[in-house]
Amino acid sequence: MPHMTRANLQLTDYDAEGRPRVEDLELVSASLSAVLTMELDGAAGVLELTTDEILLAALGRAIERTIGAGVVCVDVPCYGTSVQPVELSCMAPAQLDADEMLAGVHHELDAVAVHRIVHGVPDDPRSGTVSAVLFATGEDAAERTHLGHVLELRAYRRGDVIALDWWFDARSFESYTVAELADQFPLAMIELTSEATPPVHATHELALAH
Repeated sequence: MPHMTRANLQLTDYDAEGRPRVEDLELVSASLSAVLTMELDGAAGVLELTTDEILLAALGRAIERTIGAGVVCVDVPCYGTSVQPVELSCMAPAQLDADEMLAGVHHELDAVAVHRIVHGVPDDPRSGTVSAVLFATGEDAAERTHLGHVLELRAYRRGDVIALDWWFDARSFESYTVAELADQFPLAMIELTSEATPPVHATHELALAH
């Protein structure tokens, strides 16, 4: 059954035909400073979230700051080279506060974990539809095969910082758009972690009960 998505955001600067090939991709490299990396790790513990959840939510907020509000479909690693799509809300604080945004990402990534358990390894990990965006973390993030996403954020630890590799389809984006995304990303992360109420998922569920 195809994945149903509410994706409604025009993410790219231009419409390009077909998936990007490796030679179409360009890279903007950035990193979280050692101080911000420590703050991320500390916030994850206090908010009872994973660093991946905070980083993915920060991507959504950075997209809103740079490109506009809406929903985008993001692929996250599942098994090997296979990916599973999640919906990422890209909203300003007035539309979706930090608790709601982080809780939404938490539930989306929980669903991916359940999918791994229920469905196991696909027959062909590279088959299926590719979303516009890839979000990959961990030791192998930098070396993952490019599957045809127009935008990729690969986050991995390098010494005492988190390296951020922004790969993009140069046919679809102006380089300054992705550079601005990279600039807005740490600001979005700071905004989310400073505004969230710990523990995030418990706070969100309590709010829904009322």
